[in-house]
Amino acid sequence: MNLHREAGAARGLRACAALRTVAALAVLLLVSACSTSEPVPPQVRVVDLRLLESGVFEQRFEIDLRIGNPNDFDLPLDGLTFELEVNSADFARGFTDERVTIPRLGEETISVVASTTLIDLVRQMTLLAERGDLSYRLHGIAYLNSITRRSAPYESEGTFRLGGSRKPAEPSSPTTPTI
Repeated sequence: MNLHREAGAARGLRACAALRTVAALAVLLLVSACSTSEPVPPQVRVVDLRLLESGVFEQRFEIDLRIGNPNDFDLPLDGLTFELEVNSADFARGFTDERVTIPRLGEETISVVASTTLIDLVRQMTLLAERGDLSYRLHGIAYLNSITRRSAPYESEGTFRLGGSRKPAEPSSPTTPTI
């Protein structure tokens, strides 16, 4: 009699464990079905660049970045990496672990430190003397403090004219010649 009672209790425990597993899977499916779609990557743009220190082999800059959130929900950033190309040549690179929450359909500005080499800086000074403006391409990875996605690549382009005004890059589209 005790043997039958113990076997029945074991079957009951297994049934409860299976029921809990099914319930947990149902909750996970419900949560994933209700969650929003993948976030659109943030829009990251260069706002300003200042020389912090200069050595023989390395220069360090402070770069202000404006981060825009095109999503309909807050975007919690947990850091980012970046590479800055100027006039189609590598210029500076860096990363930050600064945490900031970009409000839905809003933007925030952060300051990051970037480093460059003497060779990259001399190359840019030569190009600046020839061209008179600086076109840039900023790209990297934004790390998100999110359950559904941990990182999002980003890229932006623009042009700085001498005198400090910045003109955003024109979108790539066919142009109609004027006659």
